[in-house]
Amino acid sequence: MEAQSSLPSSINDTTRPRFTGISDVFIICGLSIIVISLVFSWMATYDNPPEQDDFSEFNDPSDAYQNALENHQDKIRGYEGVYSLFSSMGVVILVGGLFYKTVSDSNHLPDWVRVAMMIGVLYFMIRLFTTDLSLMDQIELIALVNS
Repeated sequence: MEAQSSLPSSINDTTRPRFTGISDVFIICGLSIIVISLVFSWMATYDNPPEQDDFSEFNDPSDAYQNALENHQDKIRGYEGVYSLFSSMGVVILVGGLFYKTVSDSNHLPDWVRVAMMIGVLYFMIRLFTTDLSLMDQIELIALVNS
């Protein structure tokens, strides 16, 4: 009698790791950049301006306070700028990853899921790059592209 192993002798080729491909990397990077932008947004709103009472020991308290207030406002504008940049970049990278996943990495999904993903991604892309279009204008635009 031979001892039988409870482990399968060959690995099933249909099993896929949870995150594979460049599309998943883009999606995760896009979401990470969006989270980082939210941290900068929180830092911009949470930081308190300097108190005027803290500058009473200076030779010219009002001038020192104005300098500190200008430095604080520059720091807040910097945080808001990084927030705006990272949030825009994160959303564009996320859309690119979703589009690439829909186009090339979704062969294992049923056709109806792929169609639903494509409709959702195209709607997301249209809303991202054209903010003044209504839903009816978007449908007309897609109809023009298809004809």
